Amino acid sequence: MRRLVLVRHGETDWNVAHRLQGSSDIPLNDNGRLQARVAAPMLARIAPVTTVVSSDLSRALETAHIIADAMGADVVTDARLQERSYGAWEGLPEDVRRHEHGEEYTRWERGLEPRVEGYEGHEAVATRALAVVADHVTGDDTHVLVSHGSTLRMLMCALLGLEWGARAIGNLGNARWAVLEHSSEDAVLGNWVLRELNAWGDTVSS
Repeated sequence: MRRLVLVRHGETDWNVAHRLQGSSDIPLNDNGRLQARVAAPMLARIAPVTTVVSSDLSRALETAHIIADAMGADVVTDARLQERSYGAWEGLPEDVRRHEHGEEYTRWERGLEPRVEGYEGHEAVATRALAVVADHVTGDDTHVLVSHGSTLRMLMCALLGLEWGARAIGNLGNARWAVLEHSSEDAVLGNWVLRELNAWGDTVSS
């Protein structure tokens, strides 16, 4: 059985302010570091892991190092795990997006793609994230990827055969994770099962 643990980075000041971060390299705040330190021993209980694969954006990478230290694992970066680019929306607070880009904000809330300059589409995000799985998730072991909310949701939709942007998969909270399992030889196409979503604390599998 192949197991995939998808972890979202800890909190940042932009998360608190409800500002879209996207490809902007925003660091963890002190609470985000605390969240990662609390999550790390819980994640270490899941199964032995030798390598944690992380986005190279600092908020994910610092989260990954905190987790990997608890696991006794190494960290490998892969830029394909970066967050979606939000283009002209990056850095804008939620109220600004709602009031100044009302129609596009409504589309975005419904899981559709807003017509915003520089916005990276669902399929592009899912395709690059799937390529990470193809390259790094091999063998019947547990694999840990540390990334970002939108990228991880697109990846889960793709692995589970859902439509891009499907709202059936909720967003991961900061320093929370999802667990998927797979029993066939091809780790990318089909047969993934979602076992846990927004896992935290006592929900961790042993």
